[in-house]
Amino acid sequence: MDSIKNSSPRHILVANAKGGCGKTTVATNLAAAYANVGQRVALWDYDPQASSQYWAEIRQGREEVAAPIEALASFKGPRLRETLSFSRRGSEGCDVIIIDAPSLTTASAQFESLVRMSDIIVVPVMTSSVDIRTSKRFITDLLTHRVYRARPRPIGVVGNRIGSASANYANLEQFLACSGVTTISQFRNTPVYAEAADQGIGVIEMFDNRAARREYRAWHALTSWIDEQTPRKLNVASARPRAVGRKLQQQINTQKNNA
Repeated sequence: MDSIKNSSPRHILVANAKGGCGKTTVATNLAAAYANVGQRVALWDYDPQASSQYWAEIRQGREEVAAPIEALASFKGPRLRETLSFSRRGSEGCDVIIIDAPSLTTASAQFESLVRMSDIIVVPVMTSSVDIRTSKRFITDLLTHRVYRARPRPIGVVGNRIGSASANYANLEQFLACSGVTTISQFRNTPVYAEAADQGIGVIEMFDNRAARREYRAWHALTSWIDEQTPRKLNVASARPRAVGRKLQQQINTQKNNA
């Protein structure tokens, strides 16, 4: 189905002060999900580790990928003095901009600039006690931050690498309910994410992979929630992955058999 175009791009900030919580996993898979329904997507990597940039470079080198994503190594550009006007210049022609943030405290100047340019904030959280404690503090600091309070925008939490029922995660959900923050999706602890990252693709593009298909509902829930936060909906959640997913999986299987 054809998607509806927004008059201006949406800036989706993927952020958490805790390192290793899955920000890049969420950012790259979101970018792939929107690109596969015909949206023009930019992926801005502000993390000096450049994991999103590396993923994008692998993707650009694949002949079978029919859903291009514009990647920008934003960590190389001006950070502390970055302005909203600068971000808009880099988003010309795009429908969706995914911002992969580094692990920053809410007191940093760079974090403030990223919040200013964002329209929606997605916070990935893992279930260890350390991750839960750090994430709760991050969300509290974000909700009370002067930049956020000057222009509140939707915040959604996604559980990453969720295995069996976790008392820690239940504790987080109780905290979020009291804070008015929505828990959107939970992504399973499955090797399919590492496999997708190694191929420069998103799980939504692994059409013939059973483990990947089990994740579709969670990603559709996340994109649907994001779309509901904007005046003009893109209806990404109701769209099926393009046939390119099948071609990609066939190529992956061929590479494995020839290895």
